[in-house]
Amino acid sequence: MLYNVKAGIIGLDRLGTVYAELIKSHIKNLNLIAAYGRTQRELLYAKNDLKLEYVYSDEQSLIQNHDIDLIFIFSDPERRPHQAIKAIEAGKHVFLANPIALNYEDACAVQKAALSRPSQVVMASSIVSFSPLLELVQKDIKSGKIGMINHLSIDSSFMHSVHKEHHNTTGSVFFNHALDEIELCQTLLDSPINNVKVDVQRETLVCKAETKEGSSFNLIVQPQIDKGQSYMTIYGNKGQIILNNGNHRSYKLYTDQGVKEEIYLDREERFIFPEYLQLHHFTDTVLGKIRPKVKLTHAVDSVRLAIAFEKSKVLGEMIVLD
Repeated sequence: MLYNVKAGIIGLDRLGTVYAELIKSHIKNLNLIAAYGRTQRELLYAKNDLKLEYVYSDEQSLIQNHDIDLIFIFSDPERRPHQAIKAIEAGKHVFLANPIALNYEDACAVQKAALSRPSQVVMASSIVSFSPLLELVQKDIKSGKIGMINHLSIDSSFMHSVHKEHHNTTGSVFFNHALDEIELCQTLLDSPINNVKVDVQRETLVCKAETKEGSSFNLIVQPQIDKGQSYMTIYGNKGQIILNNGNHRSYKLYTDQGVKEEIYLDREERFIFPEYLQLHHFTDTVLGKIRPKVKLTHAVDSVRLAIAFEKSKVLGEMIVLD
């Protein structure tokens, strides 16, 4: 059994540097010892600022380094699937940023490679799965407090994350600004999406998705507007849940019997950095202390749905998913 994990990192642009500092300074039992950089700036940052033992200008040399147990991938999205598959095939555990690919086929290829090596941990970033407040919301939904979910309403400024603030430009407004919200809606509805439709209203995209069971969600995408506050409303057949993205400690619950309640997190769970929580979880999973609570499927499904929204926006028609 491993007691200390040695890691390498691919991609030291804006997103990668934030994660590198977090890993180096705050994650117990995780030792960042190597990096691959594409530019002179990245190489100098790895050598002088991070003071890493191994610094490579060739990604294959990092992947084949036998001292490394796992590899973090924060490179440009078009390069991530290829790098992830090579790392998996080299016997490494892998953590990669979402989107894990820019097309559905590449995302599935990463998942296929991961499934072929069940002893290795392959995980994509997910603030949805590691937000304590959202976990509490899911728990209350599963317990039946608002009954069956009929509809969700949300906009693209609801989720705050390191990935949104420091994302690598992809050319898609959905990958750049709405991937977390897409994942959140899919997680809460917990049902395959049947069709999507995007209506373009000047600079605003009005997106709707319906599941095979008849539930749906509306997503408003306004990338040019930085809203101070944003809300998500979850409509059930026995009540509603309303969340405010400026409040990480509680949400409002309304029942069909007229009960209004403020649901609070326990004091010790009021932690607002899911990226930090996920890195600890990933490390403990690699060490064999716990089982992973998030599968790669969430990232594959998010890529698929983001692409469907993009296709609907371009074509101006409903897209039916198989």
